Amino acid sequence: MRKAVLAVTVTLALGACSSAPKPLVPDTPEGPASYVCYSTWLSGPEEVRAIADRQCRNAGMEVRGLLGQSFAPFKCGILTPEVAAFRCGRYGFGY
Repeated sequence: MRKAVLAVTVTLALGACSSAPKPLVPDTPEGPASYVCYSTWLSGPEEVRAIADRQCRNAGMEVRGLLGQSFAPFKCGILTPEVAAFRCGRYGFGY
């Protein structure tokens, strides 16, 4: 019985994760941002930047720079444990 419960728990936990980079909701004190969860084993910097760029463009902005990166498995998931934060800004302006 314990093994069955453990197997179901692990399956549900891994099923909630994704191996593809995914955007998170933007919200930083520095202004609008795009957060992207990713795995350094599965995603390249160009792919992560493209997702951030797409998210900023959806808000009528462009990527203005990288705010930082962090290891955040509890926020992003086991298969995409890293997060990169990009600052979004209006075209031709700082923010």
